[in-house]
Amino acid sequence: MELFIDASREIYDAVYYVKLFKLHESFLLLISTQKEMGIGSVYLGIPSTIEGIKPSTGNYGLFGIGRELLGKVISERFSLALKAPVLLLLFIKTPKKDEEILKPLMEFLNELFKDKKLLKLQ
Repeated sequence: MELFIDASREIYDAVYYVKLFKLHESFLLLISTQKEMGIGSVYLGIPSTIEGIKPSTGNYGLFGIGRELLGKVISERFSLALKAPVLLLLFIKTPKKDEEILKPLMEFLNELFKDKKLLKLQ
């Protein structure tokens, strides 16, 4: 397991910590508002094997923590861009709604992935 990304950024009222690990032909993405990380909600993004088809995702919520919109968008986006399955552990403890933090969080993630030259963006 290789650590590709280890970064953090303050967005509104919380600091978001991001870690990305390269596994065998897949990735493990951890996003948390806690430095220690956590499991929270688990999402699996699987890229389509047919070019041009949107990836499917599996949504497994643990411990009653929601964040479905964030989890689905992030796991779908990065499994498609990385062209590999992405297991996302999302542990966000903030009163902000998904809709409020989605755009700044995605901008932060896009910057990180572009800096590491991981995304095959059009």
